[in-house]
Amino acid sequence: MSTISEEARALHADAIVIDGCSFFSQGWHERLAIAGVTALQMTVPWPGDDFRRAVRRYQHYYRLVNEDARLGLVTSTEDIRQFKREGRVGFILGSQDADILETDPGLVEVYHRLGVRVIQISYNERNLLADGCLEPTNAGLSRFGKAVIREMNRVGIQVDLSHVGERSSLEAMDISTKPCIFSHSNPKARADNPRNITDEQIRRCAETGGVIGLSPWPPICWTGGPNPPSLDDLIGHIEYVVDLVGIDHVAIGTDSEATPGAYPKELRTSLGATYGPVTGRFQETHPGVRHTAGFESMEGFPNLTAALLERGWRPEDVRKLLGENLLRVYRESWGA
Repeated sequence: MSTISEEARALHADAIVIDGCSFFSQGWHERLAIAGVTALQMTVPWPGDDFRRAVRRYQHYYRLVNEDARLGLVTSTEDIRQFKREGRVGFILGSQDADILETDPGLVEVYHRLGVRVIQISYNERNLLADGCLEPTNAGLSRFGKAVIREMNRVGIQVDLSHVGERSSLEAMDISTKPCIFSHSNPKARADNPRNITDEQIRRCAETGGVIGLSPWPPICWTGGPNPPSLDDLIGHIEYVVDLVGIDHVAIGTDSEATPGAYPKELRTSLGATYGPVTGRFQETHPGVRHTAGFESMEGFPNLTAALLERGWRPEDVRKLLGENLLRVYRESWGA
């Protein structure tokens, strides 16, 4: 969007804004100020990391917050509210895979004590807990997976089901006693991609009290037409979920870098080798397109706020989408 109204600027500046999925921060960057974010749920370990590697990557974020007073570590929802009052940005430590637990559900509590507050139970492929969304067999949770979810509920770590296979995600929501989230997924009914989720998954997530974090990442935001994805497509995904389960069950997960250019080349290459079912058709149709127009990175948050107000959204509903819904779910899952 070329212009943002004063009403939209004021609302966005006053709102708690949470990016439900980000990664690779090298410290403070102007991008955070432009986005107006209050907190970011950070993917920290890489796929396949064991306990030792994961802890070393979490140490990086301890160093960032120790060296820069503009940044902080979130371990409770009160931290998020406090950082908003102080004009700081909080890191919520997360993981997009449960390989970091190795074979020991007892490590769930260890990670909680280290400050981790969100764990996604699988990442595309099968692990010891669950099938990922690219597994053709669509198997359910293992006994180990069920034990881990119960332990996450007990200690206060948010269960994240993006990238998880459909059956595994439904079984996880059946046994979880706390709200579950899909931190960065879109409705498959609008964007037919194996990374996206069915109406059944969306409804079941809402029944747990959880939220779906809609994402502008182009391969899963694209609806399959001749044009690449735009902010209007993202809003279409948001409004589809709102119509299906209500305004209390939507959030945003940008799936984007907190520091531009920080994504390691070797990781991009290794993941790209297995990501064909997710990205292939989009890349063939729109070669070279890396961003969703109007929401090219988390800097697009203010554009989203302005566009929703122009479409007649109530300010209180915009606030729910931007952060209040995730704040509620985190409070219920973390217990603080």
